Amino acid sequence: MFDLRILRDQPTIKFDRQLPVFNWPHPFSRLESCVDDGRHIYADRHEALVRRRAVYLHVPFCETICNFCPFGRERYTSAATVEKYVDALVQEISLKQRFIGRCEVDAIAVGGGTPSLLAPDQIARIGTALAQAFDLGRLREFTFEAEVKSVSQQKLQAMRDIGVNRVSFGVQTFSDRYRELFSLDAHARQVRAAAAMITSMFDHTNADLLYGMAGQELGELDDDIAAITELGTTTLDVYPINNLSATSAMHRAIRRAGLGYLPEAARVRFRMHAEERLRGLGYSPISGYGFARTDSRADVAGPVQETPTFLYHDLVYGHEDDEIIGYGSSAMSRSPGVSLCNIDNRRAYVETVIGKKSLPHDRIGRCRSPERGVVTFPFRGELDKARVPWHQVPDETLNALREAIDADLVTDEGERYVLTRHGWLFYVNLMFHLMPASGKQLISQKMEEMEHGGRLTGITDLTNLMVPTEVATR
Repeated sequence: MFDLRILRDQPTIKFDRQLPVFNWPHPFSRLESCVDDGRHIYADRHEALVRRRAVYLHVPFCETICNFCPFGRERYTSAATVEKYVDALVQEISLKQRFIGRCEVDAIAVGGGTPSLLAPDQIARIGTALAQAFDLGRLREFTFEAEVKSVSQQKLQAMRDIGVNRVSFGVQTFSDRYRELFSLDAHARQVRAAAAMITSMFDHTNADLLYGMAGQELGELDDDIAAITELGTTTLDVYPINNLSATSAMHRAIRRAGLGYLPEAARVRFRMHAEERLRGLGYSPISGYGFARTDSRADVAGPVQETPTFLYHDLVYGHEDDEIIGYGSSAMSRSPGVSLCNIDNRRAYVETVIGKKSLPHDRIGRCRSPERGVVTFPFRGELDKARVPWHQVPDETLNALREAIDADLVTDEGERYVLTRHGWLFYVNLMFHLMPASGKQLISQKMEEMEHGGRLTGITDLTNLMVPTEVATR
């Protein structure tokens, strides 16, 4: 199991190692084959236990296959294939409604893949199906992901027409050498043109930026931060590339380019530098890797600000009583105590939904997790104590939380726990630290499997960043 130790007396570097993966759904449970299509799970579902709910729709098609991306996707081949898939999405929404009823929804996210490949009429069809299947009276956020080459005024207007109020798009980097390395074939001028179009039509917009790539230099990160902040989005996701989850194609490209993986100590320094630069530009953290523009630089002193947030992620990394209902190939649904995974293969998914008129679940995981809100709160930045059934939380998680407080990673503010700036810097490590041993074991096994499969990462040791003990304790 990955061995991670808190360094209680260190002023900044609070762990002896850095976990080389970033974010995972908790509980991270073993999945088993469904004995049927999973409909019995919905029959046994306890609606009264659900406090907040999000809907996720997956669109797997991409014009360009970026080799760092770990998500389920395939190359776009024809409009007819996409149309058939949209038919299946709409059918799945209708099929599932028979078992879950017309539920209230707090957030909707359409991801991929590249959802902006959909035509305006397909976007409209999906919007109509959602409005018919769900009670959208309390809907606060409707996010649609876009890729800059497929953005158009007509598509953005179709998104607005169905209620989309937040658009997120990937930039990843402006560096020519890394855009070529990662198979990112959009030009910088296309990125800027699409960003201008998106920000002119939506009040809430987000752009993604990678850092910590093999061979990256600090000056290149500075250049990327300067360029992406000029796009004018309301939020930025600035996250380290996940080498272990990336495709084998990326690792082959890195070897061909003769680049070395950055040690995690360097990536921690990059993260600290990025935060300093962004705070200086008037941004403040809103989540584990999210930043938002603030109206006044006087407001950016705290470790994490509360708004604006990405509500969908707040539920994904939320509490036991938060529910996610997923649609599309490889989508995951999660209700209290159970997870259901859809068929990964797009063709098999379409055949199951349209041909067999069955729900497309093929894997199930059962795991109650009263500690879920505690384990995931480092991503969110704060924990409302009233949301947690403390008498059910495992002792190992409670003990880990006390250790985190003693090490100045978390502060107790009466009705809530809040990350310190040290806690935010090491939010991934803190999530792992708070997990029960069974979850840590599964994460560790998954990392080992990735490494044995040829996916490499940098040295995880952080001891060279530590301050000598006699200095740290003065």
